[in-house]
Order: sequence, then structure tokens, then C-alpha cells
Amino acid sequence: MIKTVENLFEDIREALSYNKPFVATNKNKIDFDPKISQIYITLFQEAQRPIRWGSKKNTFEESINRVIFKLRTNPNFLNFNLLDKTKCRILFEIVTKEYPCNIRNLTTMKMNSPNRFEPGVNGLKWKYKNILHYFMPTDAYTKSIMSVNQLLNFLSKQCDIAKRTNKISERVHLMRREDIEYTFVDSKAYVSYENQVLELQRGYPLPVEFNKEIVYDKTIKSINWLVENMNDNGSFLYFYDPYKNTIVDDMHPNMLDPLYNNILRHSGGTITLLRGYELTGEKSYLEKAKDSIDFFISTFKEEKIDGKYSCFPFFNKKSKLGGAGIGLVSLMHYYLNSKSDKYNKYMEGLVRHILSRIDEEGEMIGYYIHPKYNDGKPIINPNDETKKELFSFYYPGEALLGLALYYRHMKNVDEKLQEEIKEKSEKALDFLVDIRPIKYDYLFEPLPADAWLMQAIEEWVKVDGLKKQAYIDFVFNDTKQMFNHMYTEYNTLKTNKDYIGGFFYQFGDHVYHDASRCEGVVSAYYLAKYLQDEEKVSWIMEHMLLSAEGLMKTFHDEKSNYCHINPKKALYSFRFKLTRQWVRVDSVQHAACFFARLLKVLK
Repeated sequence: MIKTVENLFEDIREALSYNKPFVATNKNKIDFDPKISQIYITLFQEAQRPIRWGSKKNTFEESINRVIFKLRTNPNFLNFNLLDKTKCRILFEIVTKEYPCNIRNLTTMKMNSPNRFEPGVNGLKWKYKNILHYFMPTDAYTKSIMSVNQLLNFLSKQCDIAKRTNKISERVHLMRREDIEYTFVDSKAYVSYENQVLELQRGYPLPVEFNKEIVYDKTIKSINWLVENMNDNGSFLYFYDPYKNTIVDDMHPNMLDPLYNNILRHSGGTITLLRGYELTGEKSYLEKAKDSIDFFISTFKEEKIDGKYSCFPFFNKKSKLGGAGIGLVSLMHYYLNSKSDKYNKYMEGLVRHILSRIDEEGEMIGYYIHPKYNDGKPIINPNDETKKELFSFYYPGEALLGLALYYRHMKNVDEKLQEEIKEKSEKALDFLVDIRPIKYDYLFEPLPADAWLMQAIEEWVKVDGLKKQAYIDFVFNDTKQMFNHMYTEYNTLKTNKDYIGGFFYQFGDHVYHDASRCEGVVSAYYLAKYLQDEEKVSWIMEHMLLSAEGLMKTFHDEKSNYCHINPKKALYSFRFKLTRQWVRVDSVQHAACFFARLLKVLK
């Protein structure tokens, strides 16, 4: 079959290049049904908006010739260098199946629903005011669409419905309620890559290979992506949308500064650079990590706690416990790798600040400064209601990991401070493990998301007196709960085998290939190794490898970035979801950090 498709691509490229008729033969013809086989051909090239056309005539040959004619008469056709296979890439897609669709019940959340929309797998044929439209399955990938709302909003722009309102919710409602005839379609799709033709699954090319060498290569390349996307001041590019070719973050449209940033994710980027140094010994990673740390420190405010120096990050008008926590983690990784005492003062200052945010019960207060509380002044001794409003699942684990690394590895620490760190950290751990599930039971989700605390416990159980069974149980119980909410070959449909290794809150959810949770899983693995529990080691590794393979399907490489206007910008990054093209610093950072730790135990 692949040889037939290769011949087909050669003949299409030749017909487009030389204005020759396409001739169907036994060597280039694939299955064609004149009743349903709509054919689309799309041309992609760097710096050019793609051009495409679709047609369904009586024969395979007629259909392709019609498409070729329309492409050649497109005003932008001459901008595409068809003769250079390394520049102009061709996507060929043909409808293979049609079946009923009830648009009012369209969902991505019910696994066995006849009206399940699987982005990248299903498309839609729809007729509005006697005009036939197609949303082909690969359009979800090339147009960065993942949800039903995104789909229907996109379709509304293909007709006059989008002109009636700017509100996405109203557009979606109209697309469901207007007199529009919808039909599901499936397809076969292929894309050229240099001299190859690659079959597409959900829009990305097959095969997606996985072995230790490939994991290493992609990990280093993704770390290098962070380096290449650092700003002059040491901060990282926060967000990039390859579909729109913009760095303005869609998720923060109302910020005064459209180039939104986040200090927690910044420090996560710093940690990633240091993981790169640990893997390679390449000093440039250490140097770039220092630049990013200097940016972090530039956000500091300083004060005294009981007459002793303290400091905390203040960014976007907020001071978050997690910002201090991950910042301390990044500084400790730098300290351990560089052997430099340059930032010791700031680390001690962060430690004192974090300790001051642990109350008598052991609860860690999520914010020190928040513009909506206490007139933007420091929040001291908040009442219980305010604590609940400032509660965060993530920040305490981040802070406790920083404290653990400082306690275990920092040299020449004042004895009283060392005692205070251990005492208050134990109290905070007890609160998180024993009290939090009762006090904040209504905030717990079926899929755990406390990977930072899992990493913190991995460190704290190595401290004398803190190898508590409750802490250990927390890590392995959360691991078990994640695995119970993991897609495997036994609970997925044939159409979404690429869900394997990803997570769900409720069975049927669109998959979460989530590297941040994987960081918690790999921490559980190392904890099991430390405890010499080989049964758990094997159990965790089996599931962890599934997640690792699943994450590989979100990597932007030279083969999969065919639809990007600027293919080099996102190259070697990890995107948000299977079809959502967004890249954010943490989608790269979490994946690289997970793989960096996995590599050390991968055979």
C-alpha cells in the first residue's frame, strides 16, 4: 500500500509542478468510492499560508485533476516550490467512511457514544444553505482544535454564523441549533517528508518510535529549545502558538502585558537546564541556568523575620508560596551542580520566608501577597476562610521539595534553622497527608495532581525520623490512583490507541498526556527503589513506560511540524495535547525533566 501512495505523491507533485494531467493507474490508485470519497490536497511551506482544495467527482482521476486545477489557479500557488521536496510538503486525505451525527449531542467525553467527536480521527461533512463543507479529520491537528466548542466556533467562521456574535458560546449554540445537516467522516491521510511519504494518525506522522536513544535525543533537543527561546533578561519564552504563529497567550487575554509570564514555570525552566547539565556535563546549560536564576532574583523583595534576612519573589502583583518553593528548588539544583556559594544568601532568605508561611496547624498559606486580599499588602495570620480561598494543591509540595533539598544538601546551616526546617516541614507534611483530605475533601479530584509533594516526600523519607509510613503510603496511593485513571490497551477504542499511557478524570475524557504527573510517577519509582520494593518498582516501570511512549506523540519534530507557518519556532518542543498545537514553557519543562530522570533507569 505504501508504495502505491508513494507513486501517488510522485504523480501529484509532477502534475502540480508541470501542469500535466494526473493519470490514475494500478500503481498510484487507492480505494475510491464516488459516493463518499472526498479528496483534499494541501500544500504546506515555511512562511506561507497553506493552500488546499477538495473535490469528489465520478472517478479517482477526475477528483484529483479537479483539485490540481484549483490549486494551480490559486493566487498564491507560485509561492510554493513544488520541485523541492524539502520545502513544499503535500498532505493527501481521502474520506473513507460516513456515518450519522447528532450535533446536539456531540461530545468528547463519552467513550462509547455514537456522537463522540474524536479530534483528529473524526471529521464532519456539513451542509448549510445548500453549501457543502468538510471539516476533515486532520484539520483538528493542522488547525489546533481539541474540543467541541473549539470545533463549532471554527466552523461558524466558515459561514455567516460567526458574523452574528463575537461570543464563542453563542456561536456554538447556533451551530448546534441552526438548520445544518451534519455527518461524521473518517479518512486516510498521508504527508510527504523529503523523499518519504508518511501515514498520519490523528494528524501526526507514523511511526512514533521509542527507545532509550530516541528518548535521550528528544530530551536534549527539548532542553535546547528552552535555551534557544530564552530572552535577553534570562526569562523564557512563555507561550507559542504554531497555528497562529504568535507568542501572545490565549489563556491570559485580559492581561495588561500580552506577553504573559509565570515565575513558577520560569523556575521550572531553570531546573530543566540543570537536568540537561546533569545528563551531558555541558557547561553552557549551567551558564544559562545562572542567567535564568538572575532573572528570578530580580523579582525579589526583601524583609526581616525575627531580625534575620528573608526574601520572596513578587511577580504579576503576587507573591506565591509556589514561586518561592520552585525557586528554591532551582537554586538548590544550581548549588549542587555548580558547587557555587553565590546564591546562599537568597536560599536562606527563601527558606525563612517559606517557614514563616507554615501556621501552627501545619497548613502552608498559598499566597503572601495577592492584590485581592488585604489591599495587596502581606497576608499575615489569615483567618480560616481566607486560608481556604488561598489554598493551592501544588504550592505546598513545591515549597516542601525546596526545603527538603536545602535541609539535606546545604552545608554549614545554622543549627537552629536546621531544626526549624525539619520541625515545621514535618508538621506541614502531617497536615497535607492527614488533615488536608478532611479539611479540603471537596477540592480533591479523582485524578491526583500532587506530583511536587510526591517528589518532596521522596526526599524527606531519607531524613532520620521522617520515614513515616503515612508519607510513603501517600506517594504509592496517589500513584495507584493515577494508574487506575490511565488509558491502557484494555480500555481504549481502536480509534484512540494513542490514548495509551495518558490519564483521565472521568473515563471517556479526552486524554491527558501529562508530563507533570509523570514527574510524580518517576519519583514514586525512585522511592520504591530506595525502599527496595522490587514489586512496586516493576509495577511502576510498566505503567511509566506507557506514559513515556504516549508523551512522545506530543513532540514537535521535523516530520510532524508540517502545518506550522514557522516550522523552526516550535521544533523540538512538546505541545499541549495530541491535536492542540500550543507550546508553553512548562509543557516542555515537565516532559524534559520526566525523561531526564527516566533515562537514568531506562534500559
